[in-house]
Order: sequence, then structure tokens, then C-alpha cells
Amino acid sequence: MANSYEHELKLAELAVQKAVIVTRKVLQLVEKGELAKDNKTPVSLADFAAQALLVAAIHHRFPDDTIVGEEDTRLLATSPALVERVWQLVASSRLDDAASEALLHAPASAADMLRCIELGGRSYAGPTGRVWMLDPVDGTKGFLRGGQYVVCATLLIDGAETVAAFGCPHVDVAAGAISEQDAQTDGTAGCLVSAIRGRGAFVRPLSTGALAERRRIEQRRPVDDLRRLRFCENAETTSPQFAGRAEIAAALGATTWAPMHVFSTQLRYLALALDLADVVLRAPRPGEAPPHIWDHAGGVMVFAEAGGKVTDLNGKDLVFTAGRDLTENFGLVACPAGIHAQVIEAVKGVFAAYPEYNGIVQS
Repeated sequence: MANSYEHELKLAELAVQKAVIVTRKVLQLVEKGELAKDNKTPVSLADFAAQALLVAAIHHRFPDDTIVGEEDTRLLATSPALVERVWQLVASSRLDDAASEALLHAPASAADMLRCIELGGRSYAGPTGRVWMLDPVDGTKGFLRGGQYVVCATLLIDGAETVAAFGCPHVDVAAGAISEQDAQTDGTAGCLVSAIRGRGAFVRPLSTGALAERRRIEQRRPVDDLRRLRFCENAETTSPQFAGRAEIAAALGATTWAPMHVFSTQLRYLALALDLADVVLRAPRPGEAPPHIWDHAGGVMVFAEAGGKVTDLNGKDLVFTAGRDLTENFGLVACPAGIHAQVIEAVKGVFAAYPEYNGIVQS
């Protein structure tokens, strides 16, 4: 019988819930250990601690799988005191359901913790085999402000997204709101979104122990009025974007360009899947560094399971098999499948008037 991937999914969901616990502990600290990486993006105690817990659980159960995580130990290597702070967080974090906690291996020492972090930080994705993509805190800038963030774990099989689990501690699904200003930080919210390819996407309340009951995410309703399109993006991105994105909205017939602001890339996919937004565009300036795979892997599949489609600006599927970055793609269009062709046509029409995109975005 073919692998149903139920074991992988349960492990990923429980590991994500445990990692969320450690991120919440960091949020309670006055000093969150914020540092700046070489690419000027922030990293905190939570990123390191959550990655250690995720890697430890997955590597113990599936030792032959490749694990690609966002963080490495270079910044930790400069500060034994910082290592000790991360270790205390890792060592004191556990699920409050004994049976669930027993399924998750944990680092046995600070040295073991560093080994787990580095195991993810030095790996690359390839075209074959089982590869886990981990983003311990997607949306670190939002996290540090007490806003939205996501703990992410995705399994790729021969380059195809197959299993995904996303912990969203500050999302109140019942409220139908997901932007940064809608973050619910009082501990009463939080959801866990997951999927296995071809079997639908599901959402359940985020728990500190055993998995809560889940419900299927329904297929998105068709978009029948392009004038009311809801856009979503990171309005404070450090990567320069094409300044005329409102022109694309206008070409589609949208009456306003007032995107909902969400830092986390993965949370933008979940906003689409949950029918809280309609279109996500990524339109970088030529020459900008490509995005990281872990910011997209899994979220694309979850949205597809809910009736969405994601490609680059040329209509090409995202390629998750070229290392740690999406080097084979340029830009992004994510929207319900029924209007995807129209959005791509609008994008190409707008970029045709900008010579710097000639040869990059095909008309």
C-alpha cells in the first residue's frame, strides 16, 4: 500500500504545536534576543529554539530525510550566553499531553540543540528524495512587534509539496480577519492549518497538547466581480517591488488598491485559502535576490487544495528543487484558479510598457 503520509502529517502537526509553545515563551520576554542576519533580516531566540525542536522531532523519526531550515548557528557561535538562553527555552518546552509529547524527540543538551539547528541550516533541496522545509518563525518582523507569524513544516517528495503543517498563534479564524492589525495576542486564538496533497486542506484550533478536532477548508467561492478584488502583501518588505502594482489592479478592473498588510509569506497563502483575500502579487525589481523556498513550500499546496493556483509572473509553476531559493522563477501570482489566467494577462500587459522587464516577463 502506498504511503498515506498520515504519520508524517501527525508528527509535523505536533512538532509545530510544540515549536509554537517556545515562540510564545519568547514573546513574554522583555529581551527577545533580536539579531540581524547578513541579509539585514531579523532573527530572534524563537527562530533558533523553534528550529531546534522541529529538527529534533523530524530527524529522530525520519533520519534519512533531508531537512532544510532557515537558520544556522553562525550567530549563536559568537555568544555562549545566547546559546544558554536558547537552550533553557528548548529544555523547558513540552506539550502538556504526555502521549503526544512522547512522539516527539527533543535535544538532549545544548550541544545537541546546536547540532539540530545546523543540520537544517546547511542542507539544500534537490530534485529527488524526501526533503523537509522548515521556517521556524515566518514573519519574524511581525513576531517581534507582537503581530502575526507562522511556524512552518513542509515535506517535499521528489520536489512536490506533499505534507504541510502551519501553526498560526495569533489568527482568529472565527473572526474572519488575518492582517497584522487583527493579531489576537491574548492566548485565546490560534489555528493549525495542514494538508496532504490531493486530500484537501484542514484547519483546527491550535493546542498545547493533543491535536484538536479539525474541519475541512471548503473550496473557495468563485470570484465573480473583479472590481472588488482583495489584495494582500507585505507593505513593509525590504525587497524593492515594482512601484506600479496598482496598475495591475486597475488593468483587472479593481476599483481600489489597498492591500491587506501581512508580513508572513505563508500567512498570505493561508489568507487566500481561507477566503480572506483574493490576490497575492510578488513583483520584484529586476536583479533582486530570489525568495527562499521555505517561505513558499507548503503554502502553495494548501491554497491549491482550496481551489487556488500559484505561478510566477510568466505562468510557470514554482520550482522547489534548486537549492534553498526559488532561482528558477521570477515574481509570483497567487489567486483562485478561475481568474489566474486573467491576472497573468494583466501582469504581462502592464510590464510590456516597462523596458527593464523585457526578457524577464514574457509578453
